[in-house]
Amino acid sequence: MSKIIYDVIQRFEVEEGIPRLLSTNIHVIQGGEDLTSLATNMLAELGFYNKFEENRTSQYIGYKLKKPKKGAKRYQLILTPRKEGLCVAISKDILEGNILSLEYFYGDESYYSASWATLARIWVLPSKEDIFWKSIQSYYPNLVEIGEVTGSLILNKRDEIEYHIGYIEENSDFAEIKAENLIDSPENFDITSLGSSDSYLVINNDSLFPYSWQVCINSSEVLKEFISYFAKILMEQ
Repeated sequence: MSKIIYDVIQRFEVEEGIPRLLSTNIHVIQGGEDLTSLATNMLAELGFYNKFEENRTSQYIGYKLKKPKKGAKRYQLILTPRKEGLCVAISKDILEGNILSLEYFYGDESYYSASWATLARIWVLPSKEDIFWKSIQSYYPNLVEIGEVTGSLILNKRDEIEYHIGYIEENSDFAEIKAENLIDSPENFDITSLGSSDSYLVINNDSLFPYSWQVCINSSEVLKEFISYFAKILMEQ
């Protein structure tokens, strides 16, 4: 059996002879490093604690700016350990400009109305952008540009184009357009089958902190890439 040794540091405040637990820090000092310790150690190495203060609870570790601007007193980063890995939440205003929204187009020619619905949001790992796009390009040989990992991707792009210019047929003026739909209806959408699933993280709502979005990570390499990428952005605020 492998052996893991933990270093547990507890901080107490004593008032009128009564001790009150303020925080508990758990680090693996032998036998490997768990994801929570890996994340907090990375933050320390990046100088994150110079700008952010840490609040540890039994459920999560939250980080707030030490000198917040007006209206920025919420947690900017939250680490929540789970059995399946480490969930990392970041405020939506930070994530929004760095993710890819997967959208479905709805068009009704009878009423000349068009709308788009977001089916999912993902963060494409910078180290695997090429892998992600190569798996998507088979559907969009003419319309997808390598390197666009933010913004929106219309999953039924052919429907959107045909809504504006008419049906794309061999004898039409737009026969050279070869866009295919990734899905034909929202019900057929499966986030795990979009291209190479190990090249991106799925972004979910955070029920405890509704102003944030959350990703759940079970790989130390992916966690290193995610923390390194977003910690720098958070520190530039």
